[in-house]
Amino acid sequence: MKKFSFILLLLVVGTQGFAQKGKKNHLTILGVGVVDKPSIEWVSYLTDSAVVGLNIQTVSCLVHSRLPLTKIELRINGITSDVYQSGDFSSEIAPNTYAQKIERTVTLRTGYNTILVKAENVKGIVQESVRKVVVDPNQIATLRNKDDKTPPMIYVSNLANSRNDVLQVFEGVVKLTGTVFDESGVQQLTINNINTPLKENGSFVINLPLNMGETPITIEAKDVNQNYASQKFIIERKNADGTDYKVEDARNFLIVIGINDYQSWPQLYNAVSDVKGVNTVLTSEYLFEPENVTLLLDGEATRSNIYEALRTHIEKITPQDNLLIYYSGHGYFDKLLSEGYWVPVDGAKNDVSSYIPNAQILKIIENINSQHTFLVADACFSGSLFASSSRGYAEQVERYKSRWGLASGRLEEVSDGNAGSTNSPFTQSFIEFLKTNPEQKVAVSDLVQFVKKRVSEANQQTPVGNPLKGVGDEGGEFVFYKRQ
Repeated sequence: MKKFSFILLLLVVGTQGFAQKGKKNHLTILGVGVVDKPSIEWVSYLTDSAVVGLNIQTVSCLVHSRLPLTKIELRINGITSDVYQSGDFSSEIAPNTYAQKIERTVTLRTGYNTILVKAENVKGIVQESVRKVVVDPNQIATLRNKDDKTPPMIYVSNLANSRNDVLQVFEGVVKLTGTVFDESGVQQLTINNINTPLKENGSFVINLPLNMGETPITIEAKDVNQNYASQKFIIERKNADGTDYKVEDARNFLIVIGINDYQSWPQLYNAVSDVKGVNTVLTSEYLFEPENVTLLLDGEATRSNIYEALRTHIEKITPQDNLLIYYSGHGYFDKLLSEGYWVPVDGAKNDVSSYIPNAQILKIIENINSQHTFLVADACFSGSLFASSSRGYAEQVERYKSRWGLASGRLEEVSDGNAGSTNSPFTQSFIEFLKTNPEQKVAVSDLVQFVKKRVSEANQQTPVGNPLKGVGDEGGEFVFYKRQ
């Protein structure tokens, strides 16, 4: 049997607001579409023209269609502000029924503005709808509502990686990001008494210089009805050389996912035995404790369970801990969107919405504040997934944070092994290295080089292993310690 491999291409479209747990943050499945040609129903700006007092506005509308939607475009004053493509849309929610809610916070200029929504379905049928909005600051007084006692909501993205409202960093400048929400409109945002502008989606970004030690942070927001909200926390800057990392305090977490018995995809022979073998060698011969292992096999490896297993480790893992993720199963590559996916046990044929996109996996890894994270996929990633690197196998590599990946191939089919065999060639080499390694501790780069050489020499596939791009690698390496 063969497992399809894929290239990962990160595709970021538009800007996104605050993401609620388990929901896409810019699309909501709603209503019923009843016509062949897409129809656009405005939720904001019910009339063709409107006069408002604030530059920051929420644009909201429903797009209905009897046929699947392929593209929805939002233009502000003739400039494209956001584009939703086919991969963003829901699958069919009723016979011949598709509907999407498009909602986006935008910044309008003072004076005259045009807001255009353009929808297209699979037959290329297009529908457009326009609203004319005038921003008049003199209208702000009319917006003030004495009955509004609800302060703005402040969300700081960085705090997802904090412990007890203390965020640890190692750099001299921290990029603080977040979002502020208020139904009436946000009038002012300050961070440590610095006036901070909001972007189109209500988000903010500010670079704050830090001294060594603790820096108190105070974020204050005020809405147009003079309701205030504040959030306080501490950013602690530690030594950049990682001397605060203590090996003896580190916990090694392991997530292993193996799927043979797919509901809709071809069955695999050795994926389950692959991850069982990896789990056994790590917990018996290396410092991985069974209580820190999450094992998802066959029917347990649903899309929901895999996502939740990954996501819960954002809160579980501390900066002293390490994480190894090992996936063995089918992969899918969408050439139209240049996007790669893991296929869970309940993944349906020809329905990418039932798969797990690589961009989502890397987003979770980016938000796991571990010392080291090592992602291994026996379904392929491309060289574009990895950052270029040339570093030695020094004794001190574990003191620096790392985010590494190892994949069984590029954009090619990779072997699952034959029926009756125990492991795929890739996993067999992975386990062989861990079992035969004579050293008390070994860096991940040694493992990667061994697997790449062994697999490529004996099979028609080329494993890829390097640091992962854009998810927090700082030049370190995961180090495996053998039990005494």
